Amino acid sequence: MQDPVPFPVRRGISLGNTLDAPCEGDWGPPVSDGDLRWIAQAGFDTVRLPVRFAAHWDGRVRPSLMNRVEQIVEAVLSLGLNVILDLHHFDALMEDPERYGPVAAAIWAEIADRFRGAPDGLIFELLNEPRGRLGAVELQRLWASLLAVLRPSHPDRWIVLGGPDHSAAEQVAALPRPGPRIALTFHFYEPFAFTHQQADWLPVRHPRRGWGTPQERAALEAAIARAARTDGPVLLGEFGVTEAAPPAARRRWIEAVRRAAEAHGMGWCHWALRAGFGVLSPGTHEWRPGLRAALMDG
Repeated sequence: MQDPVPFPVRRGISLGNTLDAPCEGDWGPPVSDGDLRWIAQAGFDTVRLPVRFAAHWDGRVRPSLMNRVEQIVEAVLSLGLNVILDLHHFDALMEDPERYGPVAAAIWAEIADRFRGAPDGLIFELLNEPRGRLGAVELQRLWASLLAVLRPSHPDRWIVLGGPDHSAAEQVAALPRPGPRIALTFHFYEPFAFTHQQADWLPVRHPRRGWGTPQERAALEAAIARAARTDGPVLLGEFGVTEAAPPAARRRWIEAVRRAAEAHGMGWCHWALRAGFGVLSPGTHEWRPGLRAALMDG
């Protein structure tokens, strides 16, 4: 389904470990005006803002969180950037969709009301990485219920939907596109043992290793190509490698994924500005060596 208005996201970056933490500041520095200015000056056109709304829900979203979200959204839009507002880390919904589906609808109803009339650069991503009991059938029910909440007050706003299995690349081609102004999304971290090497939050700590053989490159390009086999816009919503990876291999992988996505006309959002997958050198607003070229050149 082709929309006459092109999907606006081309080159984005996520503010990971900020508002998706239990509380902003728990997992790293809070979002700063300097961060947002750097993102704009670096050449990105989109900020993806993951927010742990459900952890601050008690019949309504805690006003302090909603006010902070609005502050960041307005700051991003004022810089001429798009902002993807993402419902993140709603694990209870994955485990019990029947019980928590109405909570998701109520959260999005509150968001819809707060951002009624916002500029077109605000984009809604309805749920990060569906999984667990949110299989294909359950997801279609959930998307229908959330779109019924959102479309009356946001009839023309772009909305991003992902498939099961953590928004796996192989799910995209099978996803229906329920109406106009819908972008489908997938996340890509393959091979996982490479992209998540030395990650201390996993049950197994994957050893340091390189990447870049002809076979590995071919597998990467084939996976991205499969995700592109659908009508309408597709967003590569997350990709990245831990900062612990060998720098040269990390640069090669990031550039290969970015170029493959662009070759198929996809916009993308790198994970993340910092968050253990960061493009910034610690404590600075300076690119890590080689990453500006990996993401921005050509």
